[in-house]
Amino acid sequence: MATAKTAADAFDMKAFGPDSFKEGYDKFAEGMSSFADFQKESLNAMMASAGAFTKGMEKLTSESAAFSKSAFEETVATAKAASAAKTLQEAMELNSDFMKTSVEKNLGQINKVADIWASTAKDTVEPLTERYSALVEKIQSFRP
Repeated sequence: MATAKTAADAFDMKAFGPDSFKEGYDKFAEGMSSFADFQKESLNAMMASAGAFTKGMEKLTSESAAFSKSAFEETVATAKAASAAKTLQEAMELNSDFMKTSVEKNLGQINKVADIWASTAKDTVEPLTERYSALVEKIQSFRP
C-alpha cells in the first residue's frame, strides 16, 4: 500500500491553477444565469396564473350580476302580473309557473358557475404546473 510522502503528492496542485479557477467560475456564472432565467420564468408563470384567476373572477362576477338582474326583473314582472290577476287561481298559476322556471334557471346557473370555477382553476394552475415540471426536470438533470 503506497502512501503520499508530501502534500504535493497527495493533491494535484495543477488542479487549482488559474485555468481551473476560470473554468469553475464560468460554470458558476452559467449556473447563476440559468437560475436567474428560471426564476424569471417562474415569476412570469405566477403572473400568468394571477391573470387567469382575475379573468375567471371577472367572468364569474359578470355572470352572477347578469343572472341576479334577470332574476330580479322576472320576480318584479311576476309580482305585477299576480297582483293584476282577476282570480286567486290565476295568481296561484302565475306563482307556480314562476317557481318552476326559477328552480330550473337556478339549477342552470349553478352548473354555469361550476363550469366557470372549474375552467378558472384549470387556467390558474396550468402555468404553475408547467414551472413545477421544469423544476423537477432541472433537479433531475443534476442527478448523477
